[in-house]
Amino acid sequence: MVSGLPPARRCLDYCAGGGGKSLALAADTAREVSAHDANPQRMRDLPARAARAEASITTIFTEKLPAAAPFDLVLCDAPCSGSGAWRRAPEGKWTLTPERLSELQDTQAGILRDAARLTAPGGWLVYATCSVLRAENEDTVARFLDENPDWRCAATHRFDITPDNDGFFVAHLTR
Repeated sequence: MVSGLPPARRCLDYCAGGGGKSLALAADTAREVSAHDANPQRMRDLPARAARAEASITTIFTEKLPAAAPFDLVLCDAPCSGSGAWRRAPEGKWTLTPERLSELQDTQAGILRDAARLTAPGGWLVYATCSVLRAENEDTVARFLDENPDWRCAATHRFDITPDNDGFFVAHLTR
């Protein structure tokens, strides 16, 4: 997923979770990589994983983000329905309700809004989900662009579900 990202020196994995994307970003040693997650417990294994990979990744807690900004690239692999992975976890489709989808859309919009503030002028805000639902992808990006007219979408790509691969979505946003 991190291949094809715009070039950037200072990178933030905004929804880092366990840090897999942070580690992939840090494989390019020219990058200065930071990781953040709204729930810091999700990143508890990241320092050990980074040490094993001999990667330099700084973890940043929410209250310290403004002082660490701006970043040339902010990657937001946002919480989503996981619809792109339902072929492997079919129970997910039975737990997604209209109310839950609405909650996810609000969370995604908030993540984009907050991450945009951390992105340097001329930098890149990369939004991704493992969803194939328009409501979580194109509609979320359109909502962000409507609310932020100084931003534009440089590229989007939807990766469809295949028998061998999950589906997901990515948008490259800049101002």
